[in-house]
Amino acid sequence: MNNVYIDHKGIEYPSQKAMCEAYKIPQTLFCKRIERGWTLEEALEGKIIYSKDGIDYYSKIDIQRAFGIHKNTIIKKLKKGYTYEEIIERKTFRATDHLGNRYATQDDMCKAYGVNLSTFRSRIKAGKTLEEALTSKTV
Repeated sequence: MNNVYIDHKGIEYPSQKAMCEAYKIPQTLFCKRIERGWTLEEALEGKIIYSKDGIDYYSKIDIQRAFGIHKNTIIKKLKKGYTYEEIIERKTFRATDHLGNRYATQDDMCKAYGVNLSTFRSRIKAGKTLEEALTSKTV
């Protein structure tokens, strides 16, 4: 009795190799994905890492090509904690408060705490911690 392979859409294939060829992925890649605990659909089609306007993106390369963002930019921003959406929307965060909240500028961060930017900078220069500089009621 021959094995029949059925994909996540219910389509039958005479072999695992034929199924992988239909999805244009190497059989070894398929097997590695299954070993790592991926679902059958993920192993055959890839994991969706980002979706926008009904279009699914399965890799950093897909995002790079679709949005014209250099691959190193994507990698660096992911390491800094950016989401794919933030990267695609070209959001830049230059300030992070003591709670981990991110802001486009120090001025935006200070406004969120009701602190004047020059007061904040004076406090930092005086050796106060970030939290003290943002939350202290005295200069």
